[in-house]
Amino acid sequence: MHHDLRYLEDYTEKAGLSKLDKHFMGMVESILASRGRLFVGTWHSTFSSYIMRLRGYYGLSKVTNYYNYKPRWLWMHKWAYPNGNYAAREFPIAWLGIDGDKRITGDLEPNKTSPIGPLTNITLLQASDPPARPHHLSRGVAGLPMAETPALVGASRGKIQCDVDVDFMAYWNDPQGVRDREFVTPFRMNDTQTRYITFWQDAGRFNNMRMSLEIIFVIAAAGRKTIVLPPTQKMNLEYFDNDSINGFEQFYSFGEEFQKRVPVLTFAEFVKREGGPDGILKLNNEESKRLLELASFCENRRRSNIYCGEAFETVLKKVPSSKIAPLSDAKNCLVFDIDTFKHGKMTPRAQEAVNSFCAGRMPVYYTNEIADPIVLHFDTFEPEHRLLAHFYNFITFTDPTIDNYFKRFVRDFMHYNDKIFCAAGKIVRSLQLESVERGFEVDEEGGGGYSSLHVRRDDLQYKDAVLSEDKWWENTRELWKDKEILYIATDEHDNKFFDNFVLRHDVRFLSDYWDFANLSSFSPEHIGMIDAVVASRGHAFAGTFFSTFTGYINRMRGYHGHSKFTAFYSWMPKKLEMQNGKMIEPLTGFSREHPIGWVSIDGDKKVYHDNEQMSSTGVDRPQTNQMRLNSNSVIEQPNNDGNKQQTNRAQEMRDQNLQVLRSAGNDSDKPQNAQTVDHGIKSLEEGMINSLGFLPGEDDELERTVDGKTLYTVFSTDCGTFQHWQSYLLFFSAIRIRQPGFITRIASGCTDEEKQEAKEWFEEHIQVMSTRFRIFFTPKFSEVKDENGKAKGDYKYFNKPFGVLHYLEHSSDFGYDKNTGKFTTIEEEAYVVIIDPDMILLRNLTTDFSDGTAKFWQPHAKHIQRKNRVQPGTPFGQTYGFGHTWMKFIDQAGPGSPARKVDEKDAELHYQVGPPYIAHHRDMHKIVSRWADLVPKVHASFPQLMSEMYAYSLAASDVQLPHEVVDSMMISCVDCYGEGWDFIDAIPDGAACTSGIYPNKLNQLTLPKTLHYCQSYGVGNVLFSKYLMPHDIFTCESALLVEPVEEEAMSPANAFVLDRGNKQKRTDLNPKMQKRNVFATCAMTSVVNEAALFFKKHHCKANATKERKINLLQL
Repeated sequence: MHHDLRYLEDYTEKAGLSKLDKHFMGMVESILASRGRLFVGTWHSTFSSYIMRLRGYYGLSKVTNYYNYKPRWLWMHKWAYPNGNYAAREFPIAWLGIDGDKRITGDLEPNKTSPIGPLTNITLLQASDPPARPHHLSRGVAGLPMAETPALVGASRGKIQCDVDVDFMAYWNDPQGVRDREFVTPFRMNDTQTRYITFWQDAGRFNNMRMSLEIIFVIAAAGRKTIVLPPTQKMNLEYFDNDSINGFEQFYSFGEEFQKRVPVLTFAEFVKREGGPDGILKLNNEESKRLLELASFCENRRRSNIYCGEAFETVLKKVPSSKIAPLSDAKNCLVFDIDTFKHGKMTPRAQEAVNSFCAGRMPVYYTNEIADPIVLHFDTFEPEHRLLAHFYNFITFTDPTIDNYFKRFVRDFMHYNDKIFCAAGKIVRSLQLESVERGFEVDEEGGGGYSSLHVRRDDLQYKDAVLSEDKWWENTRELWKDKEILYIATDEHDNKFFDNFVLRHDVRFLSDYWDFANLSSFSPEHIGMIDAVVASRGHAFAGTFFSTFTGYINRMRGYHGHSKFTAFYSWMPKKLEMQNGKMIEPLTGFSREHPIGWVSIDGDKKVYHDNEQMSSTGVDRPQTNQMRLNSNSVIEQPNNDGNKQQTNRAQEMRDQNLQVLRSAGNDSDKPQNAQTVDHGIKSLEEGMINSLGFLPGEDDELERTVDGKTLYTVFSTDCGTFQHWQSYLLFFSAIRIRQPGFITRIASGCTDEEKQEAKEWFEEHIQVMSTRFRIFFTPKFSEVKDENGKAKGDYKYFNKPFGVLHYLEHSSDFGYDKNTGKFTTIEEEAYVVIIDPDMILLRNLTTDFSDGTAKFWQPHAKHIQRKNRVQPGTPFGQTYGFGHTWMKFIDQAGPGSPARKVDEKDAELHYQVGPPYIAHHRDMHKIVSRWADLVPKVHASFPQLMSEMYAYSLAASDVQLPHEVVDSMMISCVDCYGEGWDFIDAIPDGAACTSGIYPNKLNQLTLPKTLHYCQSYGVGNVLFSKYLMPHDIFTCESALLVEPVEEEAMSPANAFVLDRGNKQKRTDLNPKMQKRNVFATCAMTSVVNEAALFFKKHHCKANATKERKINLLQL
């Protein structure tokens, strides 16, 4: 018993209730309930609502009213004007201030502390002690011992001016160490001339502006240039629909120490300083007046009479020694190298480091061409000059000491101002006081106690990462501790979206602290920044992939030293990206932040790995039973004791191999066994290139998928040279993406001599890649026979059903017993995948389609609920656009066939499939057995191409195994429906070619699983067609294919394709068709060349031909 309970009936006699009309009882009850110290009512009950109004008439505090429905339990604590379902609740406008003569438009109640809600009394916060700060300067897992950080000698942790002690929120040092304070950049010009940088702010939201701002300020600091801030203009905000007017000086503190490193002027100050007769602008009165007018406010609309571009154009025109910076985030990387700057020549070791960093981007070297102009203008508003990249991914200093100096510069100076951190710190301390009372601890750096999320909902262009409310909860629920407070930073205006969280956790939003942190005193621009800072201090954090807002939260967490094992994404394909992703991936652009920006940046060495070992048990990592990842990912699952974590050893070995092979810098840091070879292979890690194939440990790990299933992927060929080179290419594409499971080439109809030759070649060139790669020989099945069993023709595609059946029933892997019809040696969780030899793999083929990226065939307006995992009784297949055509051949299945019960709708929904086919091994055997029976009959009635595919659909319906039909497993025909081209259409134009070349590197882009190159693809004067391919391409003597120029592929000048049969016939391409052709052409020509280079590296002498000179149009 916790409380004594009373009911109305307890007072029947004392109150004489029996004398009252029974209809009055409810009224009496409501009045009694209205006089309690606290009241908890029923949401949507008008009875409860009236009790709330009575309490309002009595003058009781809003914080004494609650609802029992957890998502609405604090609803009465917030002022709200009548809206929504008016019957669900009462509104304070009915009782507040009604004895006066003024309209009530806001809450009249002073700040109160709810007995059980968020802390809202600032005096309680001021009276409590803040989290203790460590005396050392090494922050969490990002820091190094003082002995390894001489740059920190003389430094102190930063402080924040605030009426409450929130110094624990400062991740920066102030002052910096003596060495940093005395640093003199070697990239300054040796004269007394003042040089300026002007820039046009990015057209995106503030975090996009911040990214370009960091790049520009680093360039200014390195070149000792003065920054001229842009004219005041509207800014796109993170959380507000209306643009706001402000300047960058409102967000950052450009104080004395900052100005010592980078002098900063407003645009108006620049005009006043340099507009006179002795200045560089030399303006007359009218010109000066006009520029000052634009400096006070301008617009980015070209037709506006206060167009911002006019201000910049005037400056560039007035200053002869001016230049537009020749930089673009999609095309370039910027290199600062002392030898190049001073002597025009770079050391081979530095060049190697640059090649690794730029990774296919065109390097721009910081030379006098950029350093000397009096005004260097960054036209970052224009798409071709945007700098939507992280400064550490875009700029490299070949001297690691200098590289780390500028990373510290950004950390220690390019942070939000004290006013923003003061408000955020108050909220964090409030959250932590609540959390500590519940038994949660604050970490050494003053963070944690609560956990946090960033939920991006508005206008994120990458729709796959915009999740429903149920998906957000389902994908993150295991991360949160029981009874833990969750802080949610979001642009979602409807809090009902978070009901799943509110039902299980106490949830806090920035709006809960509006009065407490005096947020109404802030400009709207600052609100999103405060939200981000509060979210950055949570114990665990889950964000939105592709969001730069989430990215910056992760970087701030990194600066504070939070463990990577506490950072997650809500989108399942990238859930563990912060934990498993590499230190730096230059080609990933802005989609996520990378630890290279904060780990060990106080040291003097180039960093190749983080400070947290994957097998570490010293980090409090959330348990993640439900994480579904591709085979590249490191898997963390609880062992039986629930404490230890097991990891993928192969990932560690790859990282170690990369560290050895990519080491650059000082001789003392370079391993003796490091080798640097310009092999020309772009999309494989160095470890994979130099080890020929999979490392032994990794090969073992990849025998099963991450969820413990074994895949047997097969493709059918003959023994001719045409499918010989296709087979090598398919195996190479599999090692490139680390496809799990066993992959078998089924070679049918080989002569004894061909069989021996193919076997020897396979052992020498294929099986060394992986012991999971195999070849299996079968008899010839391609003969077309008459009714007497005599051969009358040949249809090579018979080899597929008959070859696969022969493989399933004769391979030792399966142990098929003909007498019982059972498999005796294969494990239960074994699945068979059938693909075509003229396919390359772009993403792992798996049995799990639940990560939100799969696109299913949905031909009807009404959504069809699809299963998302291959399992017994549920095979999957790729959509092929033949509809219900296969039903024409139902008679071949016999009069009693279950296929006759399939209607046209189900025929399209479940049977219009082609490769890849994926099924449980027993299901696949059922289908293939019947397929082999039916294909000769279907071919007899339709002796043309596609007859074997129609026979498969007929067989699947006959054995009653409807398929889940997936659009996104394949792309093939650029103008066909039912394929994964939507993924390609969503790729930015600048990445259309690059994403085809680096299918495993640009991993923020969702790609189809396979490219079926049975069609021809072209862009400009480059064409790919398998029918034009030289069959000896994978030899030491063969040259390589001509590839499209990445930077030019999407230009209007290349918006055409030439016919492979008639080279004079040109077809012009619209932008969509051009992008599709560009992707496919770049993907195919590059993968062929890389496979050829891989072959030459391991099987040829040093003088093997490596020229890219085979133009298939000329063959």
